[in-house]
Amino acid sequence: MTTSKSTQWTTFQTPACQVDFTDSKLQGRMNQLWNTNLSGFTRQGITGNPWTATNSSDQTWYFDPTTTDISEGVYAQITWSPVPGRIKYYFPNISNPNMWSLADTGYDTNGATFGQIPADPCDSSDTSKTPYGPYGPRGWQDEYCEWSITRNANNQIVRIDFTCENPEYWNTLWMVSPQRVVELYRETLDKPQIALEDLYLRDVSGAPVIDPSTGRPAYDPLNKWNRGTASTAGAGGAIHLTSTPNTLQTEIGLGSTATTPRTSGNSNPNTLICCAQYGQIGRNSDPHIGQSVNLVVTPPNPALAPAKATLANPPGLYIQTPNFSRITAPRGIDPSTFWTVKRGQQSLTDPQGRQLPGNFILHAVFEVPAALGFTISDLQVDGVPVQWAAQIAQTFNMQIAAMALPQPKPGPVAQACAGSPAVPFAQALQLFHTPVFEAMLATPISNPVGQPMNLASNSTMIAPQIEPGAQRRPMTLVLTGLLDPPQLPTSISFGPGVDVFAGGPLRPVTYAIPGNTYPSTSYALSLLVSVASNAAPGLRDVTVTNPGQAPQVAVPALLNVIDPVAKDMV
Repeated sequence: MTTSKSTQWTTFQTPACQVDFTDSKLQGRMNQLWNTNLSGFTRQGITGNPWTATNSSDQTWYFDPTTTDISEGVYAQITWSPVPGRIKYYFPNISNPNMWSLADTGYDTNGATFGQIPADPCDSSDTSKTPYGPYGPRGWQDEYCEWSITRNANNQIVRIDFTCENPEYWNTLWMVSPQRVVELYRETLDKPQIALEDLYLRDVSGAPVIDPSTGRPAYDPLNKWNRGTASTAGAGGAIHLTSTPNTLQTEIGLGSTATTPRTSGNSNPNTLICCAQYGQIGRNSDPHIGQSVNLVVTPPNPALAPAKATLANPPGLYIQTPNFSRITAPRGIDPSTFWTVKRGQQSLTDPQGRQLPGNFILHAVFEVPAALGFTISDLQVDGVPVQWAAQIAQTFNMQIAAMALPQPKPGPVAQACAGSPAVPFAQALQLFHTPVFEAMLATPISNPVGQPMNLASNSTMIAPQIEPGAQRRPMTLVLTGLLDPPQLPTSISFGPGVDVFAGGPLRPVTYAIPGNTYPSTSYALSLLVSVASNAAPGLRDVTVTNPGQAPQVAVPALLNVIDPVAKDMV
C-alpha cells in the first residue's frame, strides 16, 4: 500500500534533505537520480545474495519506506562512536595516545603503522594473519565518519573537518553538475583555490576520462582535495567518505541482511555478524547496528510484536552534536562556539509532523577562531590536553535513524548461518563504462600498510547510464560465482530493448568491491551494449548464466536506461 504524499515521502529524500541547487530544474534532476539510485540499492538489499551464499537472500523483512504505508512506523535511533573500534579490539593493550595517533594518521606516536590481525576473525581455527585494513589514505576510519586535520607551522591543530557524507551522493551530484560540486568543495573546505580540473578522473597518460554516462569528465572520488587526513593549502580535506566499507549502499545491505533471524548467535553482536556475514567484527558500528536491527525484527520479549525494519527516510549516516561538557577551553570559553555545521541539519520532521530522532549533520568543522589567540591543541578533553583530532571525535556519536513497522505474529523463520553453496551461480557484481573502469583499475592508491590497492575500490554501485539508440557501447561487467575453471557465461540479459555482445576472455581483476573491507579477485568481461531507440527508460536488472546452469534471479539495478531529455538537461 502506498500512502499519499501528504502523509509520507514517496521518494527517497537526499541525506538530511539537503538542497544543493538554487536552480529548480537541476535540483529536480538531482532528486530524480537520487531516488533512482536509492530505489536500486533497496531492491539489492532485499534480494540479498542467492547466487554465491546460502541463507542470505529474499530479505523481505526489510522494506522500502517510499512504497510502504509507514503511518504506524516507529522511529529508532542507533548510535556508535566514530573512533575506529577495531584498533582497540585487535590491540587491547594499546595506549590512548597511540590509538588516537593511529586513528588520525595510520601511524602510532613512534611512526609505526598497524600490526597484523587475523585473516579470518570469525574462524578461531585459522591462525593466518593479514595487514590491518581497510586500505586507503584514510581507510582505517571505517565507522562511517572520516576527518582531516589542519595544523599550523608549530604542529598545533587549528581545524578539523568531520564528514559522514556518502560517496554515492557526491557521485550523483557530479553527474548533475560538476561545476556545483567544485563550488561545494570550495565552500565546505573554505579553499577557494580548488579547481574543477583537480576533481577529474584521469587515465595513465594524465588525460581526463570522459564518462559516457554524461559525456563529461568522470569524477575522481580520491582527488587531492578528498584524500588522507592531513589538510593543507595545497591538498587534502574530507568532503565525503573514502574508506571502502563506508558506503550507503553497504549500510542498506547490512540493514537488510540483519533482518534475518538466525538459529544461533542472535544474542552476541560479533557472533551474529559472523553468522550473517555482513560487516566486520570489532567495529563500533556494524555489529551494533546489525544486532539492533535484528532485535527489532525478532524482539527477545515474546510479548512484543515482530517488526519489519528499514533505514528511515532520508537514509544516511549522521554526525551528532558533541558533548561539549567534556571539552575545556582557556579562559572558560564555551567550546560549542568552535563547532560549525557546514552541511546537514540539527533536526528533521517527516510529512506527518513527527520529529526524527537525533541530529542530521553531514559535515562539521571544529575550529578555534584565530582572534582568540589559542588553538585546538590548547584545549582539553576529559582533562587530557588535545594532541589528536580523535580526542574531539570521542566527544560525539554517529547515528542512523531506523524505522520499525510492527507486524502480526509470527515473525520471520530463523535461518542457519550464511555459507557457501556447493555449486555457486554466476553473479554480476558491478557494471562500468569501460573507459572509467580501466582508468580506475590502473590508478594505484597509497596506504600506510603498503598493500596493493587501486581506485576501483572507491567506485560506487550507482548504475551507469546509457541512452536509447546507443550502439555497441563498450562496457565492463565484473562477475563472480563462475565455474572452475572460469568459463564465459552462456547468456547475459538486461531485458527487452538491450542487446549485449560479450567478448572474451575473462580477465581476473583485484579490488575491493564497494562496501567491502578488503580487495578480492573477481572477473571482468568486456561487453558491447546497444539500446533500442524505443527501449523503456529505467533501471535494468541483469541475469548472467553459467554453462550448464538454468537462469537464476536477476541482479537488481546494474544499468540505467535514461530518458534522452533528462540527459540533455544535465
